[in-house]
Amino acid sequence: MLKVIDAVYENGVFKPTKKINLKNKKQVQLQIISEDDWLKNFDRILRAIHSKTSKFSPEEIEADIEEAIKEVRKAKRNRESRR
Repeated sequence: MLKVIDAVYENGVFKPTKKINLKNKKQVQLQIISEDDWLKNFDRILRAIHSKTSKFSPEEIEADIEEAIKEVRKAKRNRESRR
């Protein structure tokens, strides 16, 4: 299970800003990243994607995405049919 939870650190305790659907005393691991760092990483990733896709038209990119979706769905069906 992977969840991203906004929280505030206060008096030695992380307090979620919204209700979380977890069992009481469920042990989890936390990865702490500040919003500024997250935004920097996200911006870096977007720049990398744009630099690699700038030579293709939106139509070509969309066609490739559609083809990839079809391949993933086909592979999923194949895995499920083998069960």
